[in-house]
Amino acid sequence: MIVYLNGQFVDAEKAMIPVWDGGFLYGDGVYTTLRLYGGRPVDLPAHFLRLKTHAAALELPLPLTEADFHDIARRLAAGNDLESTDGRMRITISRGGGPDNPFPLKGLETIAPTVLVTLTPVGPEPDQWQKEGIPVITLDASYARGNSPELKTLNSLATLRALRRAAAEGCIEAILSDSEGQLLEGAISNLFLVASDKLLTPAQSGGFLAGRTRERILAIAAAENITVREKDLDRRHLEAACEVFMASSVREVVPVISIDGKAVGNGLPGEVTRRIQDRYREAILSDLSRS
Repeated sequence: MIVYLNGQFVDAEKAMIPVWDGGFLYGDGVYTTLRLYGGRPVDLPAHFLRLKTHAAALELPLPLTEADFHDIARRLAAGNDLESTDGRMRITISRGGGPDNPFPLKGLETIAPTVLVTLTPVGPEPDQWQKEGIPVITLDASYARGNSPELKTLNSLATLRALRRAAAEGCIEAILSDSEGQLLEGAISNLFLVASDKLLTPAQSGGFLAGRTRERILAIAAAENITVREKDLDRRHLEAACEVFMASSVREVVPVISIDGKAVGNGLPGEVTRRIQDRYREAILSDLSRS
């Protein structure tokens, strides 16, 4: 498999990151993940803007442009024989560093970052989950992402713990909450509920990462004349919901059919969820037709 690392396209087995890299040592970095359809990225401008914004929040230089990442995506798709299938592209920007400054506190803009881009195939699981729905569990605040949850940083231990706990329970995702029991997000997705013909999603003020797919779904709902409420939600809202779904760039719109072993609604993907799924895929195809 070919990856992009600091200006070079190299075999993944030969790619090396210095032992002083700040991302490896401290989680000092940011990343974004997006889906390629037939070798073509969708929403790269929005993902690049978020990556740039989050990097700036960490005073982390971003040495490449949006056009550079378009070219990298094209070359990785060709190099990994993924031009006719879907791929998961991850862009990672980490601090870099060296033995003379192993714990950088000043002059951060002068430290050359590590830039890594990988592209792997999207397996059959997301399509299956979209069709059949998934079981999820709820987890308490000890599994929520820590400081600066609105930033997509390399500090992913909380996410891994949540997903491992979910997997141990035979589930695909986990719904996270804060110390007051307010719902936040999934471990790697945003959360939506359907109740009383309204689409509900946690308010951004709650402290979580509002993804690009979330933004697109809110726009789709508006275009479909579906009433949307961004508000504080808790377990009572989950129990009252007739539909629940989770969304991310790679997995797209995934129905939730059970929570903590209890069926959501009739235990099948709901009508509103299917409607959002259809409109989302139509929007993707429209984007591809213009690219």
